[in-house]
Amino acid sequence: MPSITLAESKLVLTAVGKDRPGIVATVSGVLARFHANIIKTRASTIFSNLFVMIMIVDAKHATIKEADLINILKRSCDGIGLALAVESGKSYKCGKQIIVFDLDGTLIEQEIIEELAKAAGAYEEVRQITALAMNGKMEFHEALKARVRLLKGLPVSRLEEIRCSISILPSVVDLVHQLKEIGFIVGIVTGGFDFVADYVGKMVGADYVFSNKLVTFGGTLTGEVTGEMIGPEAKLKAIKKIAEERGIGLNSCVAVGDGANDLFMIENVGLGVGFRPKLIVKEKASAVINTDDLKVLLALIGCIDLKKDVVNRI
Repeated sequence: MPSITLAESKLVLTAVGKDRPGIVATVSGVLARFHANIIKTRASTIFSNLFVMIMIVDAKHATIKEADLINILKRSCDGIGLALAVESGKSYKCGKQIIVFDLDGTLIEQEIIEELAKAAGAYEEVRQITALAMNGKMEFHEALKARVRLLKGLPVSRLEEIRCSISILPSVVDLVHQLKEIGFIVGIVTGGFDFVADYVGKMVGADYVFSNKLVTFGGTLTGEVTGEMIGPEAKLKAIKKIAEERGIGLNSCVAVGDGANDLFMIENVGLGVGFRPKLIVKEKASAVINTDDLKVLLALIGCIDLKKDVVNRI
């Protein structure tokens, strides 16, 4: 078969999930319903039980807008337990070299601000503000400062106790090891705090860590915060800093997060991944993972031989 040029206007769909009947039919059925043309398909099973399917799609004559088609695909895949990534041909051909992760709810189970709030006796107030911010109903800068004010007077000694209680997701250390082994530059960009971010960064082997710092005086928190990572724009700024230092374009960057404060970076890099995302992220991210197993990410971002094979043959 003659090779097919991957035009920038084409879409590259990568679906990953536990092998089961109906995966191909689900994706191809949506595309057929809206007259999007499948140009090429490859599929295989990896890691013993994960099914990976990659499709090159021409949506030029689709009967609905591209963004609507992608959202229907994401919902359909989610319904059968599939992670899905959709990239433009231009982004896909760039390859990926940098990956940055949000911290709370992405690499670790806890929301650190809520753990601090429990220690300060302000959990309910902080939890409510967190929910508003994560779902895009409150500006992140305002929400962060409001929550930190509620921590005023908390002894610094409690921070060490909280750090020791952190639960890093089981697949994270292995994932970062594999990413670095194949040449990825790995960063953590969080609106959370350095006493946890630096610790997790060291534990997993991150190359960069950007975070905020809680202000202390006389052995207690002052209710103030300082640092570069105040809000969503600062997260993208951090990615740009890493990319510029390494001489790599944003199209070769991957951003992984779960909440509204991650959207700005997710929407402005080559591939933005919503990991166990809030609704607003699920709707706007170009890739969505709803399983706890971050290893699925390896297939979505091109770290699987099958994906390289597809690139070489289209």
